[in-house]
Amino acid sequence: MADTSTAAGAGVVFKGRMMTLTVLEIRDTDIERIAEQIARQLERTPDFFARMPVLLSLPGELPELARVRDAARDAGLLVVGVLDPSDAAAKAATRAGLGVLNSPARAAAERDTTATDAPEPARTGEPEAAPAPSSEREAGSRTPTRLVTRPVRSGQQIYARGGDLVVATSVSEGAEVLADGHIHIYGALRGRALAGATGDTDARIFCRRFEPDLVAIAGCYKVADAIDEGVRSRAVQVSLDDDNLTIELQE
Repeated sequence: MADTSTAAGAGVVFKGRMMTLTVLEIRDTDIERIAEQIARQLERTPDFFARMPVLLSLPGELPELARVRDAARDAGLLVVGVLDPSDAAAKAATRAGLGVLNSPARAAAERDTTATDAPEPARTGEPEAAPAPSSEREAGSRTPTRLVTRPVRSGQQIYARGGDLVVATSVSEGAEVLADGHIHIYGALRGRALAGATGDTDARIFCRRFEPDLVAIAGCYKVADAIDEGVRSRAVQVSLDDDNLTIELQE
């Protein structure tokens, strides 16, 4: 029998991936109202949300998580876990068979708290090396901007991994452009644009003619029906402010 104990021959291998998940923010405890509002919002773009995995963000007063999970499932969503839960919410999530995930901001805050509580290490008397200037640190990790000079056609997906994306022409309906940094579109945006794909909340989208199916920054998004008519077909800047997308005219 072949030896399958090595990673190369193993039947199961765990691998880490950076993924963006949609967060379903629950602001009520009434299950019927929750189910009704989920169904109403998904009616706008059912194909986009079909079988979409989501995380729940819960209020202080907890609803019945198993029933929330079932209501979301009945609407076509797949609830995979609870984001930044309290201790009570984490226990409820476990009972409902859901995972528990901490956001990068919460994880960083917990690390800072741990570091503050830890005793300060003894000094050796040797001078500490001065940190490299920020420009030098950034230069080592900076990824060149990806430039696209041809129209992005329906069905195409363009991804600028680790940097910004510049589209010198237009993005057609049914096309998708993504970047870990900013997205600049010098023509019309009629498809989907997702900036800050790995969680950069400072990322922005700049567009000369704004007619999108969907725009998103760091996982927070707006679909076409939720976009104010006053900004459609105009030059805009899209940014993220406290988990809310802000669309500003640039004319």
